[in-house]
Parts: sequence; structure tokens; C-alpha cells
Amino acid sequence: MYEIYAMKITERPTDAPKVFYNKGYGTKVMTVFYFWLLKSKDQNILVDTGISPEEMECRKLSGPTREEMLGRVNVNPKDIDTIILSHLHGDHFANPEIYPKATFYIQRKEVEFWAGEVQGFAAISKPEFLFGKSSVQLEAFEKLNLDERVRFLDGDSDIFPGISTIFTGGHSPGHQAIKVQTGKGPFLLCVDFADTFRNIDERIPVGSYTNLVEWMASLSRIERMRFPVGSLIPGHDELVMTRFPKVAENVVKIA
Repeated sequence: MYEIYAMKITERPTDAPKVFYNKGYGTKVMTVFYFWLLKSKDQNILVDTGISPEEMECRKLSGPTREEMLGRVNVNPKDIDTIILSHLHGDHFANPEIYPKATFYIQRKEVEFWAGEVQGFAAISKPEFLFGKSSVQLEAFEKLNLDERVRFLDGDSDIFPGISTIFTGGHSPGHQAIKVQTGKGPFLLCVDFADTFRNIDERIPVGSYTNLVEWMASLSRIERMRFPVGSLIPGHDELVMTRFPKVAENVVKIA
């Protein structure tokens, strides 16, 4: 059994159509940047690295460091055993050197995409909001791989007893959601597969995606898995901070 903590580093208003497919033109939605701690008596596991100070500076954001956030739940980055990467966008994988002992799990398809032909398409590999910076820190990831700290996954995978991944694609070619068994039953961290509860409840695709058909098929598959009501957790919704009990500043305990 694991405890799940959602840790908020920063936030910013986002054009609504980037969150809700073809909806809300001319309006804004608050996007919150999280990473997640899965804690048991024996393990400290992260879902994503959390956005780094360098990445925040590039995006013109501000907020506490990841070290500070983990310290609020009495965890040192050096104590992180495993990091499960939902995908490689810079707000989910950035400057991993603060986790010197962690092994990283990721879908092989995600790495192949970002290391491949997409590098020749600046609108994707270097979008305007990053001001010339790459979407993905490939060199940092390649170093982890050379150090034999990466485990590649192909589709749905069991990581540990009580923790598994569900391949979703959609938002990015190798995106995966993370299923966690807790004392309150199973939860699914949807990360960027669903930015908000509304994406899930109203079946509205996210506005940023590489495969819309894949997104729709994945949501239908997740619905058939019949998770308990309220156990699908979106990746950027400000409501996460109010729906679950606060345990520290900008930290809530989901289960």
C-alpha cells in the first residue's frame, strides 16, 4: 500500500483551448504544475521529476524548488528510489541530477519519438512559449541511460506490487498514467492525459495532443476499468488542492 502526495510548485493562466479541445476561446484556465510522491514504509517513488527552477525561468514562472517541496513531507531527493516518468515534456522531466539514486521508468515509444524526426520540426521541438529552448531535455535523459538508470516499458506494465502503468498516448506518443494501490483503493494519476477533472467527467479531450483518436480510445478503455468514483486524478487541476486534505504548504494527501 502507498500514500499519494500531490505537490504544487507553481501555476499560470493558460488559454482554455489548450486544456479543452475546441472549447473556451478567449478565456483562461489556471494550470497548476505538480509532481507526485508515492510513499510506503520501504520506498519513496516520484511520478515525474517536478518542474525545475531552470525550466520555470524559461517559462517565466516562479515557485519553490523541488528539494523544498519534498522537505515539506520529510523526504530528501537523495532518498528517492524510483521515478516513473509520465512523458518527457519539460514540466515533467527536468534537471534529474538532484535524484542521484533513482531509477527512471518510461515508455520506449516516448523516447523514440523525441529522439527522432520531430527534432526537425521547430513548432513541436522548440515551441514559442519556451523562447528557443527544447521541449525535452534529451541530453539529460541520454546521460541517465548511459549510466544504466533507465528502464524502458512497452505498453501497460507492472513496476512494483501495487504500482503499474497504463499506456495512454494521446497527449504525447508515449504518455502513460500511473495506477497506485492505496489504503483507500486504487487511484490513477492521469498526469497530462487529463489536465482537469472536467476533461474526465465531460469526456473533453485535452487541447494539446499528438493523437486525438488515441486519446479517445484510451479514455474509453480507462472507463471500462471501472475505477472508483473520484479516483482518477488529473495532472494540472487547481481543484486537487481543495479536494484533498492539506498536509503542508502546497501539499495535499490524496490517499
